[in-house]
Amino acid sequence: MRTFGKTGTKTARVLAIETSTKLLGVAVVDNTGIRCELTIVEPRIHSKMLLPLCMQAMDIVGLAPGDLDCLAVSGGPGSFTGLRIGFATVQGLAFSLDKPVAKVPTFQVYLRQCSAYPRVGIVQGKARSQTVCALYEKVSEHKEAWETASGPGFWTEYGFNETVPAGAMAYNQFLNDLGDKALMPVWVTGDAAEQFSGVAVEAGTYDVRVVDSHLRLPGPGVLGLIGLEMFLEGKVVCASSAVPEYYRRSQAEVVFARKRMKGDSVEHP
Repeated sequence: MRTFGKTGTKTARVLAIETSTKLLGVAVVDNTGIRCELTIVEPRIHSKMLLPLCMQAMDIVGLAPGDLDCLAVSGGPGSFTGLRIGFATVQGLAFSLDKPVAKVPTFQVYLRQCSAYPRVGIVQGKARSQTVCALYEKVSEHKEAWETASGPGFWTEYGFNETVPAGAMAYNQFLNDLGDKALMPVWVTGDAAEQFSGVAVEAGTYDVRVVDSHLRLPGPGVLGLIGLEMFLEGKVVCASSAVPEYYRRSQAEVVFARKRMKGDSVEHP
């Protein structure tokens, strides 16, 4: 933590890491905004390219690792492999540099990116029947932002209610949960937004629309801005406490459960 200018305003330098989807992203953020943002949209490159991308981003803005005040990481839900790679990298850096970690909810990044829309559905993860979904609606002038069954949360910062709490569910279940809300336009984002939109069209009667392409994956720059705010507010954890939020079972766990239900033999590690 350091002060900025004559006013003594608190500021910090944050390295943000986004690995929850096929988008691999790194950003450097400080009080002036997003200093550098690098992204690659390509599957199965995260483990190979993440550290080089971190070093490149810091080099571009003239920072050494020791100049950082905090590390921010996309906390999930998202790809199991991607989240593990992101957290392993952040934990290693945080331990070696003795820096705190801001674990940013991935859905908060989506909601901040899509805060101009009146209804935002998030559909994250392409595993069958294991997609994590949620619905957020703008609060009317006559209601408080925390008047929701799930209580206050990050969504209140952007003027939303969480009307369908985040959870693992099939597309059809999410459509049922939308109910009458889907008779009005619902804008969907997330790495499974297009697939979900197709299911909604086939089902009929639902007005589900996909947000612009640049808003469908979580950006590391926005992640970093949220991480900076969390750091300045003291909402950070130590490296050993930085673990992802999966919200759903891994594919291996699903297969294991199915075999047990069928009575098949299961090999234990």
